[in-house]
Amino acid sequence: MTDVTLYGLPPTTNTRTAQMVLAAKGVPYRLEVPDTRGEAYTALHPFRKVPALRHGALSLFEALAIATYVDEAFDGPALRPEDPAARAVMMQWISATCDYVYDAAIKRCVIERIVKPAVGGTTDEAVIAAALPDVGHALDVIDRALEGRAYLAGDAVSLADFFLAPIHVYLAATPEGQGMLPVRGNLQRWAERMADTPDFAQINAMG
Repeated sequence: MTDVTLYGLPPTTNTRTAQMVLAAKGVPYRLEVPDTRGEAYTALHPFRKVPALRHGALSLFEALAIATYVDEAFDGPALRPEDPAARAVMMQWISATCDYVYDAAIKRCVIERIVKPAVGGTTDEAVIAAALPDVGHALDVIDRALEGRAYLAGDAVSLADFFLAPIHVYLAATPEGQGMLPVRGNLQRWAERMADTPDFAQINAMG
């Protein structure tokens, strides 16, 4: 019986990041889909977003805090480099992914192409067209960073890779991603390696 509960919405990228980190560390957990508008959840996440985590008496919100805690608090492979420079590179890529890649790839492409039609809305092609140069630039930056290395912070998987991976999965499901991703070989090979991490396909299933 696990005493770790992850509160999240399975389709969201940050929930998937938290799930992948828990899986990589081999931590059993219970996933609960919260009522983010309810007062009970506000006690866990005052901004009413996902994910949040409860472990015994501890409660945390925000994916980076959760991922860092899980890596430090549980046995299993280390997901943060020991070397200060490599750890700084990891944090750099987490920040860049959350600030730039998510905005271009998810907010302005995936949501328009996949999410809006799924809930009965209409895709705004102009929004996607305006986003594509930024998506392409982000992919080029990441592809260059992966030259000669297996993962974003070096030769071992780190928290940074788990922040980028669900964004990549969603982008790859769009026609835009299907045209832009295969031509960036370093990124493609990274994605293949990430697909071998624990429970990857189950966590990142589309639909």
